[in-house]
Amino acid sequence: MGLGGYLTWTAVAREIIKKYGKNIKLMPVEQHGSFYKFLYAHKDIEIFKDNEDFCLSYNQGSLNNNLILPLVLNNPNANYCKQDTPTKAFHRTDKHIIEQVCELYDISDPVLRCYLKPQAADWWFKEKIGKWFNTTISIHQSPPPFITIEPNSKTNYTPNRSYPFEKWQNIVNALKDKIPFVQVGAERSRVLDNVIDWTGKSSFKNTAGMISYSKLFLSSEGGLVHAATAVDTKSVVIITGYQSEKMVAYPQNINVNIATHGPCGLKAECPDCKRDAVNHDWREIVSLIKEELCL
Repeated sequence: MGLGGYLTWTAVAREIIKKYGKNIKLMPVEQHGSFYKFLYAHKDIEIFKDNEDFCLSYNQGSLNNNLILPLVLNNPNANYCKQDTPTKAFHRTDKHIIEQVCELYDISDPVLRCYLKPQAADWWFKEKIGKWFNTTISIHQSPPPFITIEPNSKTNYTPNRSYPFEKWQNIVNALKDKIPFVQVGAERSRVLDNVIDWTGKSSFKNTAGMISYSKLFLSSEGGLVHAATAVDTKSVVIITGYQSEKMVAYPQNINVNIATHGPCGLKAECPDCKRDAVNHDWREIVSLIKEELCL
C-alpha cells in the first residue's frame, strides 16, 4: 500500500471515532492468517503519527482507559482493487475509496478529506518561502502566492496515470510571469524549467505542509493529492482512463478527466490512456488556473 492508501485510512479512522466514541483508539495492523502484524517499525507509519485517532503501541493506547481496536489495513473487503492480475487491476468504481472502506463500519456519507499533520512548525516553512522570494515573512503574515506542482507520476505499478511532462512545462511557461511555481516530489525527480525546485528537500508530511501554503496544487492523481486534502489546499488533478473518477476524485478539487475510455486498470502501457494524454489540450488547465486564482 502506498502513502496515498494509508492516508485514506486516516479519513476512515476519523469517521469511526465520530460514530463509535472518542474513547476508542485504532491501531493500524496487517492481518496474516490468524495473526496481526503491528506496523510500529514500518517506514510508512509516519502517516499515523501525531494523529489522536491512532495509537501505535498498547502502552500509548491504554492511557485514559481507551479501548484499543485493530484497524486491518490489508482487509480484502476494504480493498477497492477486487482482483489484481499480472496485467490488470479490476477496481470497484461506484464509490470513492473512502466511502467504500467506510461501508465496512456501517458508515455512510463520510467526509472525503484525509488527515495529516506536518512535522515542522509554521516558522520553518515561512523561513524557506521567504528565502525563495528574498523577503522576511513574520509568523502572522501570509506568504506570497505560489502554486505547487508535481509533474511526475509513479510508474512502478502502472504508467497510465501519467500526464506528459512537456505539457506540464507548457502550463508553467504560460503562467510563470503571473505566479511562481514550486515543484515538490521525490528526490532525483525530473525537474521542470522555470520552477523553484523543492524536490527531495523534505519528508512526505512536510511536503504536504509546503503545499498548504500554496494557492493550488497541480498533479495527476496520486498520493500528494490525498495529502493536499488534509491541509485544505485545492488541487487541479488530471484523471486518466486508468481508473474511475468517482473512485478517486475529491469533490473539493478541480478534477480534469481526460479519459475517452475506461477505466482500463491496465498495468502495461495502455494505448488509449496514452492517446488521451497526447490529445488533451493543456490550455484547459491554464484556463482553469486563471479562473480559480483570478490571474
